[in-house]
Amino acid sequence: MNDDFNLVGSIRVLLKWWKPISIITLLASFIAAFFSLFVMDEYYYSWSTFYPTNQYLNDRAMIFNTESSGAQVEYFGNKGDVNRTLTIARSAPVMDYIIDSFKLVEHYKIDRSEKYWKTKVMKKLEKNFKVIKTEQEAVEISLYDTDPKIASAVVNAIVEKVDELNKQQINESKTNLYNLIAGQILEQQQKVEDFVDTLSFLSSKYNIRVSSGADGSVIVNGTDFKAVQQYKALLDKQENALKELNNRSNIKEQMAIALKSNSSSLFIVEKAFTADRREKPVRWIVVTVTMMVTLFSLLIGVLFIEQIGNIKRQL
Repeated sequence: MNDDFNLVGSIRVLLKWWKPISIITLLASFIAAFFSLFVMDEYYYSWSTFYPTNQYLNDRAMIFNTESSGAQVEYFGNKGDVNRTLTIARSAPVMDYIIDSFKLVEHYKIDRSEKYWKTKVMKKLEKNFKVIKTEQEAVEISLYDTDPKIASAVVNAIVEKVDELNKQQINESKTNLYNLIAGQILEQQQKVEDFVDTLSFLSSKYNIRVSSGADGSVIVNGTDFKAVQQYKALLDKQENALKELNNRSNIKEQMAIALKSNSSSLFIVEKAFTADRREKPVRWIVVTVTMMVTLFSLLIGVLFIEQIGNIKRQL
């Protein structure tokens, strides 16, 4: 009889050990079931999907059509807008905001007296948190948590924070430009007032009179020719200054309306909702995987033990 290790020998070994293998495998399965049922935390899943919008739609030039090129304007943003929102969603300001707002240190049961507790809570959040770009070029933010209400609330809060930070830079630029225009208007008003004062002085000193011609033109009369010419030149400058003042005032009013619009920079396709069933652990998978791993390990183990025994007997 051939004692070499072969298929027939393997089957004999397995038949010899089938009872211990079965008992241990079933025991491991029961332990896995107990562990998944009473020890493992239950996690609920919430997600939100959105597209970034084209923020140019809220610009003064777009609202009042002051610089229209005739080209079609897309409502949704481009790839750059998508990548920017992905970066913002993963940024430290957003993570810190969520940790502080929802008291995740206490929620994750992390002791603040521990060393590197901030790193621990951040890693736990990052482990359960995901931001991806979908195949449809949308942004999806998702979170696993043991509390379904917290999971949905955190996701919605992240979306709101991303929207806030996404608009912040553009709104700050608009505000700075608005303040610059407002300062220029004050300077222009002062110029107009200076022209009025100078014209009033010349009119009084040189007895200059202004009237309108039949064609609507302005007629300036006075006894001093040089003073009259100076008056005309100043009158033209005052008219140009008034036009510029009115133009800048109109721009300021348009910018004020654009700033007040402050619409969302995100088009939310799906808002996060409170899950009504757990997402993980999937207990049958835990039990099945444990049973298969245990069975495979035992089979390899007993075959190895028998093979060692055969080798010893041949020595």
